[in-house]
Amino acid sequence: MKRVVPLALATASMVAFVAAIATVRGDRSADSCFTQQGDAAIASCTRAIRSGRFSGAVLATIYQNRAIELRERGDYDKAIADYSEAIRIDGGLSGAFTGRGLAYEGKAEVDKAKADYRKALTLASKYDDAKWAQDTARQRLAALGEQVARPQKVSARR
Repeated sequence: MKRVVPLALATASMVAFVAAIATVRGDRSADSCFTQQGDAAIASCTRAIRSGRFSGAVLATIYQNRAIELRERGDYDKAIADYSEAIRIDGGLSGAFTGRGLAYEGKAEVDKAKADYRKALTLASKYDDAKWAQDTARQRLAALGEQVARPQKVSARR
Protein backbone atom coordinates (compact mmCIF):
# COMPACT_ATOMS: atom_id res chain seq x y z
CA MET A 1 0.00 0.00 0.00
CA LYS A 2 2.85 2.39 0.74
CA ARG A 3 4.15 2.01 -2.83
CA VAL A 4 0.76 2.78 -4.38
CA VAL A 5 0.50 6.24 -2.81
CA PRO A 6 3.91 7.47 -4.09
CA LEU A 7 3.17 5.95 -7.50
CA ALA A 8 -0.22 7.67 -7.61
CA LEU A 9 1.36 10.98 -6.60
CA ALA A 10 4.10 10.57 -9.19
CA THR A 11 1.53 9.76 -11.88
CA ALA A 12 -0.62 12.76 -10.89
CA SER A 13 2.45 15.00 -10.94
CA MET A 14 3.45 13.72 -14.37
CA VAL A 15 -0.06 14.30 -15.74
CA ALA A 16 -0.05 17.85 -14.37
CA PHE A 17 3.42 18.46 -15.83
CA VAL A 18 2.39 17.17 -19.28
CA ALA A 19 -0.79 19.25 -19.15
CA ALA A 20 1.24 22.36 -18.25
CA ILE A 21 3.66 21.74 -21.13
CA ALA A 22 0.76 21.26 -23.54
CA THR A 23 -0.80 24.51 -22.34
CA VAL A 24 2.46 26.43 -22.76
CA ARG A 25 3.09 24.98 -26.20
CA GLY A 26 -0.51 25.63 -27.21
CA ASP A 27 -0.27 29.27 -26.11
CA ARG A 28 1.32 31.18 -28.95
CA SER A 29 0.62 34.60 -27.45
CA ALA A 30 4.24 35.74 -27.52
CA ASP A 31 4.67 34.64 -31.14
CA SER A 32 1.37 36.30 -32.11
CA CYS A 33 2.43 39.46 -30.30
CA PHE A 34 5.16 39.88 -32.92
CA THR A 35 3.40 38.51 -36.00
CA GLN A 36 -0.01 40.15 -35.74
CA GLN A 37 -0.98 43.80 -35.89
CA GLY A 38 -3.43 46.12 -34.23
CA ASP A 39 -5.89 44.84 -31.65
CA ALA A 40 -4.93 41.20 -32.26
CA ALA A 41 -1.28 41.97 -31.49
CA ILE A 42 -2.22 44.00 -28.41
CA ALA A 43 -4.36 41.13 -27.10
CA SER A 44 -1.59 38.59 -27.76
CA CYS A 45 1.03 40.75 -26.07
CA THR A 46 -1.27 41.25 -23.09
CA ARG A 47 -1.78 37.47 -22.75
CA ALA A 48 1.98 36.91 -22.98
CA ILE A 49 2.65 39.54 -20.28
CA ARG A 50 -0.05 38.17 -17.98
CA SER A 51 1.17 34.59 -18.43
CA GLY A 52 4.15 35.29 -16.18
CA ARG A 53 6.30 33.03 -18.38
CA PHE A 54 8.57 35.77 -19.68
CA SER A 55 11.21 37.92 -18.05
CA GLY A 56 14.22 40.06 -18.86
CA ALA A 57 14.86 41.19 -22.41
CA VAL A 58 12.07 39.01 -23.83
CA LEU A 59 9.46 40.56 -21.54
CA ALA A 60 10.81 44.03 -22.32
CA THR A 61 10.41 43.45 -26.06
CA ILE A 62 6.85 42.17 -25.54
CA TYR A 63 6.02 45.41 -23.69
CA GLN A 64 7.76 47.39 -26.42
CA ASN A 65 5.82 45.66 -29.17
CA ARG A 66 2.50 46.28 -27.43
CA ALA A 67 3.54 49.91 -26.99
CA ILE A 68 4.21 50.21 -30.73
CA GLU A 69 0.71 48.96 -31.52
CA LEU A 70 -0.85 51.27 -28.93
CA ARG A 71 1.10 54.27 -30.22
CA GLU A 72 0.11 53.53 -33.80
CA ARG A 73 -3.57 53.60 -32.86
CA GLY A 74 -3.08 56.89 -30.97
CA ASP A 75 -3.34 55.56 -27.42
CA TYR A 76 -0.31 57.55 -26.31
CA ASP A 77 -0.73 57.29 -22.53
CA LYS A 78 -0.89 53.49 -22.58
CA ALA A 79 1.96 53.36 -25.08
CA ILE A 80 4.11 55.56 -22.84
CA ALA A 81 3.33 53.31 -19.87
CA ASP A 82 4.40 50.21 -21.84
CA TYR A 83 7.54 51.84 -23.23
CA SER A 84 8.42 52.93 -19.70
CA GLU A 85 7.97 49.38 -18.40
CA ALA A 86 10.14 48.02 -21.22
CA ILE A 87 12.83 50.57 -20.32
CA ARG A 88 12.54 49.70 -16.61
CA ILE A 89 13.15 46.04 -17.44
CA ASP A 90 15.90 46.66 -20.00
CA GLY A 91 17.37 50.16 -20.09
CA GLY A 92 19.32 49.36 -23.25
CA LEU A 93 16.29 49.36 -25.56
CA SER A 94 17.02 52.36 -27.74
CA GLY A 95 13.86 51.56 -29.73
CA ALA A 96 11.77 51.96 -26.59
CA PHE A 97 13.24 55.42 -25.95
CA THR A 98 12.58 56.49 -29.54
CA GLY A 99 9.10 54.97 -29.50
CA ARG A 100 8.27 56.70 -26.24
CA GLY A 101 9.58 59.93 -27.76
CA LEU A 102 7.18 59.49 -30.67
CA ALA A 103 4.32 58.92 -28.23
CA TYR A 104 5.29 62.04 -26.28
CA GLU A 105 5.36 63.95 -29.54
CA GLY A 106 1.88 62.63 -30.28
CA LYS A 107 0.79 64.24 -27.00
CA ALA A 108 2.63 67.47 -27.91
CA GLU A 109 5.06 66.96 -24.99
CA VAL A 110 8.05 68.02 -27.05
CA ASP A 111 10.58 68.43 -24.23
CA LYS A 112 9.97 64.86 -23.02
CA ALA A 113 10.17 63.60 -26.61
CA LYS A 114 13.51 65.34 -27.15
CA ALA A 115 14.91 63.90 -23.91
CA ASP A 116 14.00 60.38 -25.03
CA TYR A 117 15.46 60.92 -28.50
CA ARG A 118 18.70 62.17 -26.97
CA LYS A 119 18.82 59.13 -24.68
CA ALA A 120 18.29 56.77 -27.64
CA LEU A 121 21.34 58.33 -29.30
CA THR A 122 23.55 57.58 -26.28
CA LEU A 123 22.84 53.85 -26.16
CA ALA A 124 25.01 51.19 -27.74
CA SER A 125 23.49 49.29 -30.64
CA LYS A 126 22.68 46.02 -28.95
CA TYR A 127 19.33 45.17 -30.59
CA ASP A 128 18.12 44.87 -34.16
CA ASP A 129 16.09 48.07 -34.00
CA ALA A 130 19.01 50.25 -32.84
CA LYS A 131 19.75 51.69 -36.29
CA TRP A 132 16.08 52.55 -36.81
CA ALA A 133 15.88 54.01 -33.30
CA GLN A 134 18.93 56.21 -33.71
CA ASP A 135 18.12 57.31 -37.26
CA THR A 136 14.57 58.17 -36.24
CA ALA A 137 15.74 59.97 -33.10
CA ARG A 138 18.12 62.10 -35.19
CA GLN A 139 15.40 62.89 -37.73
CA ARG A 140 12.86 63.83 -35.09
CA LEU A 141 15.33 66.02 -33.19
CA ALA A 142 16.19 67.81 -36.44
CA ALA A 143 12.49 68.24 -37.24
CA LEU A 144 12.01 69.72 -33.78
CA GLY A 145 14.76 72.25 -34.45
CA GLU A 146 17.62 70.64 -32.58
CA GLN A 147 21.03 70.19 -34.21
CA VAL A 148 22.33 66.67 -33.92
CA ALA A 149 25.81 65.61 -34.94
CA ARG A 150 26.02 62.74 -37.36
CA PRO A 151 27.79 59.68 -36.00
CA GLN A 152 31.43 59.49 -36.95
CA LYS A 153 32.64 56.48 -38.89
CA VAL A 154 35.38 54.79 -36.97
CA SER A 155 38.24 53.56 -39.10
CA ALA A 156 40.05 50.42 -38.15
CA ARG A 157 43.59 51.00 -36.94
CA ARG A 158 46.36 48.58 -37.61
